[in-house]
Amino acid sequence: MGVKLSKKHQFVLYSLMEYLKKINKKFQDKPLEASVSKIDFIRLLQNLTIIEKSQRGLYKNLEILEKKKLIAYENKFLKLTQRGLKTVKEKETELNPYIKLIVDLEKQNIKISKSPQTYFK
Repeated sequence: MGVKLSKKHQFVLYSLMEYLKKINKKFQDKPLEASVSKIDFIRLLQNLTIIEKSQRGLYKNLEILEKKKLIAYENKFLKLTQRGLKTVKEKETELNPYIKLIVDLEKQNIKISKSPQTYFK
């Protein structure tokens, strides 16, 4: 990544990009764009229980990302800056082979020449 970020900051930045992509999917063919407020995004992360941080801790993470000019807070809504988008795209490129593997394994009924061996735990 071009910008030095902790794993937690990378995760928050990546989460924001993925969430914005998801909520904007339904507006792809329209001249509209959905956005999210800081508090709603923080609540989303807390509800997912992936990040075990307090509301204040997540708010601080967003402030740090804002200071590094990776996200912007405009009209009470979060958005990725060009720099943030570039940083996240680099991370996405790094993660894509792993995600593709997981998705492909989930999707396909994998034919194995020999049945897998099972055993008691």
